[in-house]
Amino acid sequence: MGRFLSRTQRFSRTPPTEFLRREAAQTLADQVTPAQLKLGPLYPPQSNIMETEIKTSARVARVGFESNLARVARPADCEAFIRSHVYKPEYRSLS
Repeated sequence: MGRFLSRTQRFSRTPPTEFLRREAAQTLADQVTPAQLKLGPLYPPQSNIMETEIKTSARVARVGFESNLARVARPADCEAFIRSHVYKPEYRSLS
């Protein structure tokens, strides 16, 4: 999502998105607490999947902007930018 929203372009020095994959993997790992690691899981809990996705996407987008590979204007707050584009399955009451 971060690469898509920042419209980060590919470049030829490394495999197309390898540097973004590494950043996404590091962000994912950073979201697992030491207490969770002691229990065994290598990933953040699925119950927090939306926050995990937002934080990972924001960091990937930030890397695209910092590398001058994004093709949209850099937002003041990458995380808020990502949040503003996230689909939220909220339903209004019909009554």
